Amino acid sequence: MSNIIYLNDPREVYRYQKVEEPPAIRFLGDKKGVSEFEIEFNSAVKLPVVKEVNKVYAYYFKPNEPSNSLCIVLHGHGSRGFSSTFYFARKCAQNRIKSVLLTIPFHGKRKAMGVTDGTGFFVLDSIGMLNRFRQSVVDVRTLIDFSETGIFENVEKTYILGVSLGGMISSIAMGVDKRIQKGVFLLAGGDIEGMFWKSIAMLPLRKYVYKVASGEEIKETEKEYERIDKLYDPLTFGQFIYPRKVLMFNGMFDYVIPRFASEKLKKSIGTAKIVYLPAGHGSLLVYRKFITDRAINFFTREE
Repeated sequence: MSNIIYLNDPREVYRYQKVEEPPAIRFLGDKKGVSEFEIEFNSAVKLPVVKEVNKVYAYYFKPNEPSNSLCIVLHGHGSRGFSSTFYFARKCAQNRIKSVLLTIPFHGKRKAMGVTDGTGFFVLDSIGMLNRFRQSVVDVRTLIDFSETGIFENVEKTYILGVSLGGMISSIAMGVDKRIQKGVFLLAGGDIEGMFWKSIAMLPLRKYVYKVASGEEIKETEKEYERIDKLYDPLTFGQFIYPRKVLMFNGMFDYVIPRFASEKLKKSIGTAKIVYLPAGHGSLLVYRKFITDRAINFFTREE
């Protein structure tokens, strides 16, 4: 199994067996010219943690006017990250871009009863982290598979928009799946190792790692797979996005995703542009209308 580190093409890690069973779709109602649905299907990747993560839930927003494009939207980590992203999905639909908000594992209905959104996604285990990113990316690809069967009616163009953790997953998904034509990444960056050691937000985890490094709790599997983090680092997959276009939005005062991380991801992609806004990681969404307007223009303009 250790050979997984030495794959010539890291995209091979995200291969999967397509889900053959069609998703269940439930109508939720109409609101401001948009029909809303809940989609449910079994993930093509199974995690041996809590059973809830293996059932995928997504929210489909269908414009009442004709549309031939689809945007897959991925939220950020935690309850605030999950709820705030509905705005982007609905605004896309109100501007004649069909959208699907995918629930990332360990959020919403994909978490165990009684725990908060996001608990369980991040673990100090490289194999566990790779599995979580792999399930998330494959769930995105499964939605694209479904779009090709016609469940979203006519789809000629597929885009992706991700926020924070969702932005990192989006960048990997775009790198491994060429069916995604454009991407918008908010609060995203690359170089997971660099962020871990330099981001102020990672200080509590670094303290734990110092304890592990002292020999108290270190695992043999971590010694063997210590470089596996490259297989879920957006920096690894940026090169595969080129020459497709990406628009990034980052905060000038973001202590979670430092500027060096966003700049490295931009450089890796080669065709990305970054808009820096005077905000931190959490406060960037104050500019959500500005961001949404720019994102929709980016998606819809011909180049």
